Amino acid sequence: MNDARSTLVEQAGLAAVSTREEGRRGVALALLSMPVICATLLTKFAIPPFGAQGIGIAVMVLPAVIAAGIFAGCMRIDPVRLALFLVLTGGLGIVPLLRGDSFSLNSVALFIALHVPFVFAVAAGRDSARRAVAFFLNVALLLATLAIAQYFLQFVVDVRYLFPIENFVPDAFVVQHFNKQAPLGFSGLFRANGVFLLEPSYLAQLLAMAIVIELCTLHRLRWLPVYGLGLIVAHAGTGFVILAAALPVFVISRKRIDLLVAGVGVLVVLYVFQDYLMLDRMLARVGEFGSPDSSGFSRFIGGFYVLDEFLWKDPWSTLFGAGAGSFQDFAIRSDYAAAEMPLFKTLFEFGLLGTVAYFGFLMYCLFSSPLPPLVGYTILVCLLLNGLYIPFAHVIALSLLVWPFSMGERLPFREPVPLPAEEPPPYGLRAAPFRPMAGNAS
Repeated sequence: MNDARSTLVEQAGLAAVSTREEGRRGVALALLSMPVICATLLTKFAIPPFGAQGIGIAVMVLPAVIAAGIFAGCMRIDPVRLALFLVLTGGLGIVPLLRGDSFSLNSVALFIALHVPFVFAVAAGRDSARRAVAFFLNVALLLATLAIAQYFLQFVVDVRYLFPIENFVPDAFVVQHFNKQAPLGFSGLFRANGVFLLEPSYLAQLLAMAIVIELCTLHRLRWLPVYGLGLIVAHAGTGFVILAAALPVFVISRKRIDLLVAGVGVLVVLYVFQDYLMLDRMLARVGEFGSPDSSGFSRFIGGFYVLDEFLWKDPWSTLFGAGAGSFQDFAIRSDYAAAEMPLFKTLFEFGLLGTVAYFGFLMYCLFSSPLPPLVGYTILVCLLLNGLYIPFAHVIALSLLVWPFSMGERLPFREPVPLPAEEPPPYGLRAAPFRPMAGNAS
């Protein structure tokens, strides 16, 4: 009788532990999913009056998510990332104070708010981390589907209902200063933004990242055409820039000649149907790099002129920068328009030393994950294509690369087990394995 009672007590105890562990995994998955939700489904929304300043709700939600994670006992500080962050912010702050340079307090506050989340990690466990990858890909698939419908339904549905946030949500609750409902030339059509994304360019970047991450992890090839068509109807070149930077690396490193052949086939199909998809308008934007009045020139070329005019001539500023928030003040004095792209902005405001320190911190956070390094590389390329304080790529990195892993908890993705249930790889192809970086295996 005593043995039977002991067995029942032990089973009840194990069941209670299992329930608590399952609840903890659920909380961890919710924490890991929130950055993706902020970067996609909530990215257009803002809390007044920050929307008028172009600041979305993600900047406010992430601190609340971190606080909830700490309260639930599922989030902790990574000591190495904390040390690197303190060295980075201390160095960037001390130099302008010693020099007596003026700097923008708002710029400093936004920099800290955007990068403090990088020092935290979620005690996720293998399953929660994998499910976070699956959640990101499923959200990308949803947005690709919405984008395709949004684009082609313009022929039969009032466009207001295809862009509901732009047309029915009060402006005070929507992030401003973005080209959310972008016309496609003089065709009368609008480029797809997937309903929820700030701009078509962000949709294109998201789907380009999804294609690369899908290939590196779950390898569900049947969904690649959906991602690809969603990227095409966005009519934004930045997504193709990401693919051009990442896919050759994947094909060469994995010796995937089949994907190279498939890519050539896709290009042939796009050439045949270019008139129906109006790809000529997107291809024409390649010429923008030579036009000083174009957005392409201001984003990727104009910054070189600002550096040449105002930074390189002063050795001290070259090393330590002109101070946080100073780039735009000098850019408007330049002969050429220049956007606040990350590389130009960090070089101008923090100098060569600050830029090395900043990107060193960022690359440590991205590449210390046991996910394939190509995932970190792809997100880094995306980050370089947007403004330094645009949280889009930052928060996706938090969900996939930063929060699931910490110095004391290396959780290698050795096998890309399809989620949420086991199933054979599509089309009989062997899934590409997760390859942990050296020293990361547990």
